[in-house]
Amino acid sequence: MLPTLTEVKMHLRVEESETAENALLQNLLEAATDYASKYLGRPLPWTDDAGDLAELPASVKAAILLIIGDLYENREAQIVGTNISINPAMDRLLHFHRVGMGI
Repeated sequence: MLPTLTEVKMHLRVEESETAENALLQNLLEAATDYASKYLGRPLPWTDDAGDLAELPASVKAAILLIIGDLYENREAQIVGTNISINPAMDRLLHFHRVGMGI
């Protein structure tokens, strides 16, 4: 199962009762899920061979939360004097679940 809005708020340490951020956090969850799906080369959540929803590996769920954290903290892409790079932990968590990478 994909992270819930409650889990996103816990990860970001946003108070559960705070609703002003809900729309933003939902958008970030959708963007992070889309990013992870494209990175993995498979739809999220994914299904098993029978077409039933399969349990999302904890590493994929953790990577989605890391992506959300990066998006939440770094809302501006234009930063002078700093290198912006992909969180290597996200790459390591998702790498072994990738499909269709060729030879």
